[in-house]
Amino acid sequence: MEEEIPLKQKVDKIFEQLEQQNLPKKKKIRIPRKAKVRKGKVKKGWVGILKIDENGNISGEKTKLQDSSYRMKSGDYHSTDGKEILYWNGKYPVIIQPTWKMNPIEVRKDEEKNETYGQKYVMARMLGDTIKVKSQGAKPLIWLIGLGVVGYIVYSIFTGGF
Repeated sequence: MEEEIPLKQKVDKIFEQLEQQNLPKKKKIRIPRKAKVRKGKVKKGWVGILKIDENGNISGEKTKLQDSSYRMKSGDYHSTDGKEILYWNGKYPVIIQPTWKMNPIEVRKDEEKNETYGQKYVMARMLGDTIKVKSQGAKPLIWLIGLGVVGYIVYSIFTGGF
């Protein structure tokens, strides 16, 4: 009859074999530097965007949230209601944004229900970006011409040129 090996010896033998294999240590995933927003910018409303392109590429960028919407470097407008903002290691605010969708990916347990809640914010932001205040570049020119005319009249009065 074969004797049963005690359970403790079996566990010790398995543990020794695992130690001998020297499994490589796993590296922690780090946030891309371009999407890492520091404390000063976080206070001013900046967030990091992990952008997912149509071809599956992931890249990072920083952008400022204004009125629940933001504009990416590519010129696309997107919106968020704040539920999609995640925190990398509890410090850095990050949004995961597919470029083909208007709203970011909802990762928390209550999944997103509709895609239309951000349309009014995006439209308002686009309107605000297109309406630019006209510069007052012509006013100084008009003043210079007016002063030149007045100067000419005063000069002609004193020299008797009229």
